[in-house]
Amino acid sequence: MSANLRALTRAVHGAVETVIRIPENAASGAEADRIAGQVLAELSRQPAIRDAVARLDHATNAEPWYQSRVTLGALVALVGGIYSLALDIADGTPPSVDSLTSQLTAILGAATVLYGRWRARKPLGG
Repeated sequence: MSANLRALTRAVHGAVETVIRIPENAASGAEADRIAGQVLAELSRQPAIRDAVARLDHATNAEPWYQSRVTLGALVALVGGIYSLALDIADGTPPSVDSLTSQLTAILGAATVLYGRWRARKPLGG
């Protein structure tokens, strides 16, 4: 569950409990908890709520790392650069300057992208 979804859940739960505990609504503590749980369950099934939370997660860079296309692409480049460098070292001949430069550039570029993505707190232009 994302931080945004947890915050939304807490806010809705608090609002529902507040409304239910108003004397003219006359719900006991157990009833208030049950009703709040049912409201939250129903809200979680609403496509508009799921879409809004997904958009908020994306806008705040709060999606899990494995759902980030930037992270996955950088990891592929990083692994490819390291693998290529390892193959050059393993065959016993020193890599050419061009090959070494290309591999190190891929590794450094991927590492920079990962650092930037994981440190980002808001989207570009936001």
